[in-house]
Amino acid sequence: TIAAMDSAKLTEAAKADLKDANKYVLWDDKGTVFASNFQVNSQELKPITATLGERDEAIKNGMVLNGIRYEVHRHHPPLVYGRTMTTTPETSEGIALCKIESGATGGPAYGLITYQMPNISARMVPILQNFCTQHLSAAS
Repeated sequence: TIAAMDSAKLTEAAKADLKDANKYVLWDDKGTVFASNFQVNSQELKPITATLGERDEAIKNGMVLNGIRYEVHRHHPPLVYGRTMTTTPETSEGIALCKIESGATGGPAYGLITYQMPNISARMVPILQNFCTQHLSAAS
């Protein structure tokens, strides 16, 4: 399980595989953070995972990470992604969330990244999905 797994190994894998992400955080349904490259506000994790629920609510509420609101553009559970809308598209920041239904700790596990241009969702979402499948699933 991830709890018993060396979190340093998961962090090293994230540094390598998610190297083009600006930020990343990996956690489980209990809110236990396995790896992150920034100071996570754990109060934000549950509302972020809620975006995987009702599409209209996800679009309306967006995602908030480190106090920054990201508008949800795509709602395709187990993937939800979007972008900040406070600046020009060229300087906006993307966000992507991936849920693994059967995580290594027995319940769901989540991976979230943010990314900046020239990285776009068409490239970053599959990278996140592959990482989560490989490193967060019970089968990994």
